[in-house]
Amino acid sequence: MLPAPALAKSIAWLADATGQWPKWPALALGPRYQPLPSSIRLNRRFAIGRKPCALALLAGLLLLGCTTPRPTLLPELPLPPGRLELRVGGRYLFHSDVSLQADHPVLREVARLPERLHRELQLPDNASLVHVYLFADRDAYERYLHAHFRHLPPRRAFFMARPGASGEELLVYAFWGERILEDLRHELTHAELHSACPHIPMWLDEGLAEFFEVPAELDGVHYRHLAALRAELASPWSPSLERLEKITLLRELTPQDYREAWAWTHFLLRGPAAVREVLLAYLRDLHQLKNPAPGSASAPAAQEPIPPLSSRLRPILPAPETALRQHLAQLDQRSAQLTLDDPVPR
Repeated sequence: MLPAPALAKSIAWLADATGQWPKWPALALGPRYQPLPSSIRLNRRFAIGRKPCALALLAGLLLLGCTTPRPTLLPELPLPPGRLELRVGGRYLFHSDVSLQADHPVLREVARLPERLHRELQLPDNASLVHVYLFADRDAYERYLHAHFRHLPPRRAFFMARPGASGEELLVYAFWGERILEDLRHELTHAELHSACPHIPMWLDEGLAEFFEVPAELDGVHYRHLAALRAELASPWSPSLERLEKITLLRELTPQDYREAWAWTHFLLRGPAAVREVLLAYLRDLHQLKNPAPGSASAPAAQEPIPPLSSRLRPILPAPETALRQHLAQLDQRSAQLTLDDPVPR
């Protein structure tokens, strides 16, 4: 390649005395280096004269044209699952990289979840569609989450809600594995609760998800949690609903918090009838916070904050912590036969 002065001299004929750019074939510089349009004007602070400036700029362009710059390639982001789309029940749309039929036992079980929650919690039905992205394995799932949601802590599955073109989108991400049914029940419970009660406290949201992640025939008894809690109850640790109510961020929840949230939830649903009614009334108030009754005073922003569950329990249960301990002690003793294999927290 010629030195810059020699190259500039050899192409001096390309610029005339008026400083106007001559016409040359577009392929001389390649498609990435087209002639500057005549509308572009040079900054006079950096030019002694029009012609020398034009020559210098043209020489620079040709120098660039003599080298082949390497394009900067951005890494391709992994795509979500999409080999198969399958509607499950009336609420869930699966986007799956796993070949599944509508009659697969996992999907049949998942399709029954909305009715189970409605029966237990007496929340109104809703028609919100939940998109479930099911990856073929954990590696593909983790690659996708790391690329798109790297701020999230490590979990086997996730539920998230985000704004969409036609309203809020409800999304679940999971991978096919030994505990896929447990994970789907857990995350889809979050989706159902968010749809009905978006202001539900963190502890109750997780406690209900832990309750409904186990098979229906276990009646909400989470034996791994129960076995661990019995060991903790023998230590100085003491349950506290008021403490759980102060947790507002997912990353603040510890494995012990998940267990305690499940314990309170099971006690509220399977304890004394009066306690269960307190929980159901609380859920109705949370739903009302989202959907004010026609003709009610005002929108949720103007409503008074609803009292926390702990303050509602005190009038009918002066010592709820003692009642919780008694409830745990009365649960099925089969938990003693289980091996403690507490999984990585979601």
